[in-house]
Amino acid sequence: MKNGSKVTGVITEEANGKIVIQDAVLGTVTVDAVNVEARKVAKLGSEYTFYMTSGKRYTGVLTEINPSALSITTKREGVIVLTAMNLVDITTGGLPESFSGDYDHGSRYLFAPSAIPLHKGEGYYHNYMILMNGFRYGITDEFSVGGGIIAPLGFYADAKYGRQLGEKLHAAIGGIVITTPFLYGLVCGFGSVTLGDRKTNVTFSAGYGAVGAGAEWEATRRPILNLSGMWRLGDNFSLLTENYFMPLSRTIYAGPSTFVTESYYHPQLSLGFRIGGIRHTFDIAATTIGDITDSDYFVIPFFAYSYRFTNKKVYKGN
Repeated sequence: MKNGSKVTGVITEEANGKIVIQDAVLGTVTVDAVNVEARKVAKLGSEYTFYMTSGKRYTGVLTEINPSALSITTKREGVIVLTAMNLVDITTGGLPESFSGDYDHGSRYLFAPSAIPLHKGEGYYHNYMILMNGFRYGITDEFSVGGGIIAPLGFYADAKYGRQLGEKLHAAIGGIVITTPFLYGLVCGFGSVTLGDRKTNVTFSAGYGAVGAGAEWEATRRPILNLSGMWRLGDNFSLLTENYFMPLSRTIYAGPSTFVTESYYHPQLSLGFRIGGIRHTFDIAATTIGDITDSDYFVIPFFAYSYRFTNKKVYKGN
């Protein structure tokens, strides 16, 4: 429906601008045809691919239908009964060539965004390491906003504007603000370029900002760099990497009464994987802490959970 709701059931009557549907939960439902945004109708004897809320999909010939369930005959598993209220989408025939898997999370990595934008009305709830909760939402097909709480009292907010420039090319600009209860903060504006599609891609980002401690703020003289990527290995499994390179400086003893200030980039590296379905995903990774360039570092685990919500069911290959 145009208001974002969905009705699933058997059409029993359609006339005079009205559609009567027998729904397994709601019973008989009558809707005005002018309020229908889109509909998918499956007919007996035809082959379809059915997408479920669990993230699974089934391809088979529809052999029986009632308001609460569908029966399909598949080539590998024989007859399967699908619960009608758990349907997300239906497409004709087998999987389309443009289908990019059972979940679409190409707009983000572990934390950093790619240049690929969210769809309008699409969003995520995130939980990072239990201590951090946040969200991101697509205001339009090109502009999204986000924010969250960092335990115990820190906050962050971000915004991104991204556009597709070619079949395998996206670009974006954005900014992020982070505050903590210890009077530390970060403000950063960034630009990103992503090569690839929503399932396999690599993103390079660079940004300038300022770091604050109390009333004192210091702007970065060199850009903060990020190199991230994802590689879809299956319908519900991806490899992820997210790597930051922070511009720092240090004082080095160069001889009697001589000290030299050296500028360098401090790397913080992460590698892991993502598993999940259309709605729910889990990220599990390992990330470095310390100075890997001096072999003075250690590795800690990272985990996150995300719930995807959307008022439209969108499946796009790019």
